[in-house]
Amino acid sequence: MNTMKSVFRLLCAGALLAGAACGNPVSPVNGAPQTSGGENGAVILDVAEDLPDWLLVARQRSCAPDEDCPRREVMFNQRTITRNPDGTADIWIQVRHGVPQLFQVDTETTESTVRYDVERLHYKFNCQTEQFYVVERQIMGAGETVVARDEPAAIYRAPVRGSITPIILPIACRGD
Repeated sequence: MNTMKSVFRLLCAGALLAGAACGNPVSPVNGAPQTSGGENGAVILDVAEDLPDWLLVARQRSCAPDEDCPRREVMFNQRTITRNPDGTADIWIQVRHGVPQLFQVDTETTESTVRYDVERLHYKFNCQTEQFYVVERQIMGAGETVVARDEPAAIYRAPVRGSITPIILPIACRGD
């Protein structure tokens, strides 16, 4: 029976790192990872220090439900969440596309197109009105280097159903 408990604890720890908690709350204990001796063998990890930088939050399809198309993975970085006194919150997400995307880069003298698989977006949420805007978009190249950057106009808008923003908003604003 101890072997079964050990396997369950190992599975829960893996699930916790993948974003699921096996029904157990996640909380810090003295700033270091701890294994509880509780009745259900809960594994308690310090969230900010012991989890990877980018946590998977969603796998999305970027096409109609009846089409066969590649998925994209959306992750957020818990270390980038900032909850501000004015009721706003900032968060960075990373999108890993299933197929290469194109991004048009225009300067005063040249126009070029960049192919990319990964982009990062800095969102600012107004937690009271549940609106957001994109502060910055980064197109990532090899070695996680920024090869292009975009700073759209700071205009708040409502999250669109089916997009990532309704999923990210509670994480940024409340830590849900």
